[in-house]
Amino acid sequence: MNENVYDSLLINLLKSKGISLDEENIALLSSILKPKILKKDMFFLREGEKSTEIGLIIKGVFRSYYINRIGNDITKYFYAEGGILFSYAAYLSQKESMYCIQALEDSEILVAKISDFEKIVEGNYQLLLFYKKMIDSIIVEKEEHAISFKLLNSMNRYKQFLAAYPGLERRLKQCHLASYLGITAVSLSRIRNKSNLNK
Repeated sequence: MNENVYDSLLINLLKSKGISLDEENIALLSSILKPKILKKDMFFLREGEKSTEIGLIIKGVFRSYYINRIGNDITKYFYAEGGILFSYAAYLSQKESMYCIQALEDSEILVAKISDFEKIVEGNYQLLLFYKKMIDSIIVEKEEHAISFKLLNSMNRYKQFLAAYPGLERRLKQCHLASYLGITAVSLSRIRNKSNLNK
């Protein structure tokens, strides 16, 4: 895919997030963002690596996960088209990432070094606002997911997921979604059956 097509995809992605940038700032973003294709099961970030890049998803689905002390695979978050890939905590602390970010489908992303991103953002109100919106969306998503485990039962966590990620369920393995919801795959099957009966 040529660069002009990726520029159009970038503009559409920004519009979908309610972000409007002028041509100069689109050109600045395009100058540091490079297209990258990740095949299914490839990693954007591995546990133990430094978080030095940020990715914008043009096409595909990713998940972040870690392996707990007893060897279980725990899905933390999902990211689909328009989503942002990077470990904000690892970048701020300059420590190795504690989790992996993996493609669940053949995916296309736009990637930039975080250091390059911060250079073009400095002193630029439009791009600074864009950066803030990206970070805010990550923080809100993580906080809502954490709160859901305190306030909601598994059925309502499932309903919250369906509302937050319409259509994504069909693109996920049952084991990954169950892990994200903090339940077993068997429990997820029961919830789905019960949910279908109540429609």
